[in-house]
Amino acid sequence: MTSLPKCPLTGQFAEAALDTASLATSLTVGVATAYTAWDTLTPAHWFGDLRIIAAGAVCVITTATAESLLGIVLRPVRRSLWDSTRPALAVKALPPIAATADECRTQIADAAAVDAAHRAANMSHTIDHGQLLNHPDRWHGYEDGDATFYLAPGVILHFTYRQNPYSRGEFTLLTSGGDEQLEIRAISDVHRHLTSRPTPEATEPEATAPKATEPKAVAHNATGAAEPVTERPAF
Repeated sequence: MTSLPKCPLTGQFAEAALDTASLATSLTVGVATAYTAWDTLTPAHWFGDLRIIAAGAVCVITTATAESLLGIVLRPVRRSLWDSTRPALAVKALPPIAATADECRTQIADAAAVDAAHRAANMSHTIDHGQLLNHPDRWHGYEDGDATFYLAPGVILHFTYRQNPYSRGEFTLLTSGGDEQLEIRAISDVHRHLTSRPTPEATEPEATAPKATEPKAVAHNATGAAEPVTERPAF
């Protein structure tokens, strides 16, 4: 789901003004009722402190009652202002019920790819507290649960979800400059490897382009949209 832009601040000011007016009205009703109770409801022979306590109790009860009644009356207005000041969420439409087993497998594969992208983004906090990798839209998920994050041409961070013996995620750095797969335990490992890596000018031109050797059905990002990448890069 994606957030739509918020409305102007006029709605927020109107909401604050409504809250202030409601509270002021309730207090006015409470004070007016307490003043009336002071003169008419409390006997004159009562001690002054006792009359103050009685009038204060009437004020509190009346104010709370008035605030509750105003809340019920103004509820539609508050809901309208709330909707106008909060970002709406664009909810993805549910897919139709699969008519065949092939359609069901396709839907499951799409859902698994989206899940892989979100899972990789959520578990990236184990290696990156700087929140570079926690954006699901930047991850490309695959139906087998793996996901890839394109850092630069020829540099890809690969995510694999392991369930045995414990559920955990493994991050591996893949580069086109060699066959090595560097296990990433912190984002500093990526920086260290890229710093020690030869510049593209000193390597062969084709080394900067990802190679695709393992065919995959389709890759999806976290929004569920099909990506133009139809094969998983492998170095």
